[in-house]
Amino acid sequence: MALVTLGATAAGTTPPAPVDALPAGTTTTTGTTTTGATTTTAVTTTATTTTAAEPTARSEAQPQAQPPRPQTQVQQPEQQAQPEPAAPTKTDVEVAEERVFELTNAERAAQGCPTLAADDRLDAAARAHSADMAAQNYFDHVSRDGRSFVDRVKAAGYPSPGAENIAAGQRTPEAVVKGWMESPGHRANILNCKLKALGVGMARGGSYGIYWTQNFGW
Repeated sequence: MALVTLGATAAGTTPPAPVDALPAGTTTTTGTTTTGATTTTAVTTTATTTTAAEPTARSEAQPQAQPPRPQTQVQQPEQQAQPEPAAPTKTDVEVAEERVFELTNAERAAQGCPTLAADDRLDAAARAHSADMAAQNYFDHVSRDGRSFVDRVKAAGYPSPGAENIAAGQRTPEAVVKGWMESPGHRANILNCKLKALGVGMARGGSYGIYWTQNFGW
């Protein structure tokens, strides 16, 4: 069994006018009376008042009611209930990685440390390093291209690398976490209460058969 540990800190919006009354009109009647030699002509004038014209009543005819159009009703087919999409099946590697993550946080909780957050970038860096060790059959914090875990974690997009644990040969998540907890350097990384995030990677291959990596972030 091989166990290695390394830690690093990076700088981190008027109604319409009324119709006027027609003007009054007059009619004149002339009568003549003859008495002897005197002829008297009398003119009488009578005034007649013409009443104001009544406003014209307007009516608005309603359009002739049209016979109702025939209606048809089509029975829509019943909607079939769509099945819920199936949750993606996790691989045994993903299940193992998640278990290591859970066990690591359980160890921290037992010592009063805050829970580490999962981070896809740290996962990517850890998986890539485990896969590289398995493919190239080596066991080291420094990869064959000379990069440290700090380089690899930053390349994965995480700005503040914290520490790294690696292990090889352990067949179960329980076994690898137990081995780390029994090694002072690895235990110190797991129980560093200032660390904030964790990524886990596992890969099969190489002379050890299985490789594990933990990448921690500030």
